[in-house]
Amino acid sequence: MRLMEEVRVGFVGTGGIAGYHLNYLAKMADVRVVALYDVVEEKAQQVAERFRARAYPSLKALFQEAEMDAVYICIPPFAHGEPEWLALERGLPMYVEKPVHLNLEEARRIARAIEEKGLISSVGYQTRYADVVDRLRTYLAPKQVGMVWGYWMGGMPGTPWWRRKEQSGGQIVEQTTHLFDIARLLFGEVEKVWAIARTGLMTDVPDYDVEDTSAVHLRFRSGLIGTFFSACFLRAGGRVGMTIFCKDAVVEYQHGKAMKAVERNATLEAQVGNDFGFEANRTFIEAVKSGDGSRIRSPYPDAVKTLAVTLAANESIRRGGEPVEVPAV
Repeated sequence: MRLMEEVRVGFVGTGGIAGYHLNYLAKMADVRVVALYDVVEEKAQQVAERFRARAYPSLKALFQEAEMDAVYICIPPFAHGEPEWLALERGLPMYVEKPVHLNLEEARRIARAIEEKGLISSVGYQTRYADVVDRLRTYLAPKQVGMVWGYWMGGMPGTPWWRRKEQSGGQIVEQTTHLFDIARLLFGEVEKVWAIARTGLMTDVPDYDVEDTSAVHLRFRSGLIGTFFSACFLRAGGRVGMTIFCKDAVVEYQHGKAMKAVERNATLEAQVGNDFGFEANRTFIEAVKSGDGSRIRSPYPDAVKTLAVTLAANESIRRGGEPVEVPAV
C-alpha cells in the first residue's frame, strides 16, 4: 500500500465549480492534480497545462489509465451517474458536486454502493463547514423553534443547462438545495412538502423552462413547519438566507455570511470567520490520507436525503401543489 504523503487527484469536469475547488487544492502542498476530463477537450487541456497534469480524451480513459487517489466529480446535474459508478469500480474516494443526481433511485443505489464499499465521499455543500453555521446550531440547540422561512431570491445563472429543467432540475434542486440542506442540518428530516410555482416572467429568455419563482411548504418530523421561497427572475437586488422564529427570539441567517439573533433584551450577532470552502476541501483530503471520513460533514448518503426533499418539491409542483411525502433514504 502506497504511503499517502501526497494525494493524487483527478477531475471529471473542469468548469466553474471545478475551478473553485482547484484553486483551493493549489494551495495544498500535499495535493497534486494529475488527471482531468471535460466534454470540452480544450477546457481540460487548459487546466492540465496550469497544473502540469494530463487531460484525457474520454471518461473511461481517465478512470482506466490515470493513477489517482481520489476524484472530484464537478459536472452538471444531468451528467451524474456514470462517473460515480466508474469511481466505485476503482474504489476511489469521491468529492461530488451537488445536486448528486436527478434520479433519486439511482442516487440511492450509488449511496448504498458507497456504504457497502466503505468509500470516503463528500458532497459540495460547503456551507456546512462555515463557523457561523456552527454558531447558529449552538444557539438554536436549546431553543423552541416554531417556524422557519428560507429564501433564495436572485437572478438566473448564465450557464445554458441551468435554464432547462430536465438538465438542472430547476432552481429548487440546483440552487436552493443549499438552504434545504442547511435546514436539515439545523432541524432534522423533512417528512412532507407542498409546493407551488409560477412562470411567465422570463419570456425574453430563450430555451428556458424552469420555474421563475416557487414556494415550498415543509413539515419536519419534529413538528416544525416552514416555507422556502425561490426566485430567479430578479434583475436587481436579492436575498439568500433564512428567518428562524423561536419562542424567545427571531434569528436572521445570511447564507454563509452572518447570523443575528434578536431577543427581548439582547442581540447576538456573528460573522463568518473561516474560509469554509477551504475547510470542505481540506477535510476531504485529510480523510483520503487517513482513511477516516468521520469529519466530513456531507457524505454522499446524507446528501441524497437533501435531494429527496427537493425532488419531492418538484413532484408537488407537477401535481399542482398536492402534498408529497418525502421518500425515505
